[in-house]
Amino acid sequence: MTPRLEHALVADAMRHGILSCPADASLRDAARTMSLHHVHTIVVTDPTDESPVGILTDGALLAGLLDAGGEDRRLQDAVDGKLETIASDERLAVAAELMRDSGRTHLVVRDARSGRPIGMLSTLDVAGILAWGEA
Repeated sequence: MTPRLEHALVADAMRHGILSCPADASLRDAARTMSLHHVHTIVVTDPTDESPVGILTDGALLAGLLDAGGEDRRLQDAVDGKLETIASDERLAVAAELMRDSGRTHLVVRDARSGRPIGMLSTLDVAGILAWGEA
């Protein structure tokens, strides 16, 4: 059974796994990754150690692609450096408030114990809990 919003944790709604591209990849590479997996956001990583450096949203991708020579631009030129994260054991209502207050549609979810990124939470994931939550 799906919990109601007031009882749900981030872990109840999140999508496990993170799709990413290195910051030195092209916008075209990112577009391929996003379209292949039907996602609106990917994590942009440091090419040397794969640590997250920001996110690329579909809006930023389109803006970058529409610029002259956009396909060949590097992600580091289009990335949003503000990476919002939340722990998997945090209340989902807190995550929803963070999304609202920061204007974000996606949060990177960190494992509650290790702190490592383990998934993504989108506004659509929150909507799913609102739509189907019963317990």
